[in-house]
Amino acid sequence: MTFPQFAYKNITRNLRSYLAFYLSSSFAVMIFFMFAMFIFHPALEKGYMNSIAKKGMVFAEWVIFGFSIFFILYSASAFLKTRKKEFGILSIQGGSPKQLRLLITCENIFIGMVSILTGILGGTVLAKMFFTAGTYIVEMEALPLYLPWKAFVLTFGVFLLLFTFISQFTLFIIRSENTISLLKGTEKPKKELKPSLILSLLGVLFLGTGYGMALIAKTDMMTGAIILILTVIGTYLFYSQLSVWILKLLKRNKKFYRKGTNLLWISDLMYHVRDNARLFFIVSIVSAVAFTSTGTLATMKSIIPKQVSPFEMELISYPTNKDEKNQLDFIQNQFNEKSINYSQQKVEGIDIYQYENIQKETFYRLLVISQKDASSFFPGFEKVNLEKGEGIYYGSYAGNQEQFQRNKSSIKLLDQNMSIVLQSIERPISSLAQILVINEESYDHLKQSSDTLSIYGFQIPNWKDTLDMSQAIDSYIVGETYNPNAEYTSRAIDYYANVQIPSLSLFIGLFIAIIFVLAAGSFLYFRLYTDLYEDRKKYKSLAKIGLSEKEMVRNASLQIGILFFLPFLLAVIDTAFALHVLQREGGFPKILHNGVITILGFFGLQLLYFLAIRSSYIKNLKEYVYR
Repeated sequence: MTFPQFAYKNITRNLRSYLAFYLSSSFAVMIFFMFAMFIFHPALEKGYMNSIAKKGMVFAEWVIFGFSIFFILYSASAFLKTRKKEFGILSIQGGSPKQLRLLITCENIFIGMVSILTGILGGTVLAKMFFTAGTYIVEMEALPLYLPWKAFVLTFGVFLLLFTFISQFTLFIIRSENTISLLKGTEKPKKELKPSLILSLLGVLFLGTGYGMALIAKTDMMTGAIILILTVIGTYLFYSQLSVWILKLLKRNKKFYRKGTNLLWISDLMYHVRDNARLFFIVSIVSAVAFTSTGTLATMKSIIPKQVSPFEMELISYPTNKDEKNQLDFIQNQFNEKSINYSQQKVEGIDIYQYENIQKETFYRLLVISQKDASSFFPGFEKVNLEKGEGIYYGSYAGNQEQFQRNKSSIKLLDQNMSIVLQSIERPISSLAQILVINEESYDHLKQSSDTLSIYGFQIPNWKDTLDMSQAIDSYIVGETYNPNAEYTSRAIDYYANVQIPSLSLFIGLFIAIIFVLAAGSFLYFRLYTDLYEDRKKYKSLAKIGLSEKEMVRNASLQIGILFFLPFLLAVIDTAFALHVLQREGGFPKILHNGVITILGFFGLQLLYFLAIRSSYIKNLKEYVYR
């Protein structure tokens, strides 16, 4: 038998142990491959939004690959730990380090090749669905199915190198131990756990302070960093110290501890939680980040502001603007070059300030327009009867109408001997300015002491296709930062910033979050199989003295459930406080609602993973204990 054949036999005889590693690796390869197909799609070569989408996909691509390195390294290390005794026997029988290296390399390459091939195959099958979902969520034009050869080469090449590199790296774990240590494997006596009372109290203090600050403290950059640090340290101390104290308290309750099989799962859990403290900590933090980011992205997409202006493009030219003619010529030339039919309208207005409270010295900028001009300029403008000194206020696109909540009756115009009585406060009608519409007589009075500005509105068809042109116009008029003499916006730019970018972030973040959560479940799976050999011997011994199969299944299921859902529960608590801060400080009114939906979705995924792993684990125990 050759070494490649020997490696193949090792894999086929331990399929159950390698299953989670294989499936999770295949899923990571599949997502990487589908993102690669998106990146190399020829339709993304042109267009500003397509370029941004491509950059986002490239970022996601390497995040997935970077996490795959950590994931495969951890899983390979976990498998090697379960096979130390096997390597020790091979060493006694004359196996050289070179042969062990060849064996491990062959096994990793076999699994890697199968994972790569099935991942690429799955990505190819689901490519059309992936393209459709991506273009729908990001609200881009539909992409036809395209299978670029570069995506195949990139995916196959980087993951084959990854599996090969990881197999060589993990050899240091074996080289660092002698043959006797390898033969003992994981069968080492466990010392009595002695958690630190001081560290446990610090864990409570850190978590309590972090959660308390999240509830009541005014959050800025520094406070947010402090909350994050306290929560992260407190989470680690919870697993490494505080959880052991909680289990010790349960152990001291003799009535509860000696009831049924409680003695078994509490005793086992004390060592499982302490031994896996770092693993549970990583799972909790990764899960919390995935929940929070997905809920936040979903909220950002759900609160996209509605379009308020009847025009696809708007330009405000202030009295100080000397380049108005050149700017209009540039816009018209852009339309002509693109062969776009458009209509242009113009209205004059007055740039003025108003204040609500002199003591607070709070001033707000307004554009004042006469009722006659507003009726001719804004399509669908509702005609009302305005007397002298009366007006209608239309808030800006990003304006804050709370300024009028305490005094809705009038507006005092700064440096003008005039107050405008508000007939009503209406929804915005301009994307650039807060508009005050007054009657002709009042407008003429203001005009005598004020310079007039010009407002231009452009109506164009197929405005979603004008992002490149709009970006060019914006760059010409506004510049890189700010132009005090003119303001410009377009519906395409607003749509790109407020719809497509959040949608793209949600699309990318959702897949990355799913990979993180699946990998977190796989970490727990690997850890369970690391301890499986000891657990089988333990339950076999207990079965000889009367432990029934039903009791074994209940005890093992309870332990697996706690190991799976304790990190999930702590991640949910961390997420709840993070979302609370974002709702209070970030102005996301629906973020808790979306966060709950997100957590329920990931809980369903976690539950399916738990049921599958529980079934495999219990079946393995039964086959060994009751055969």
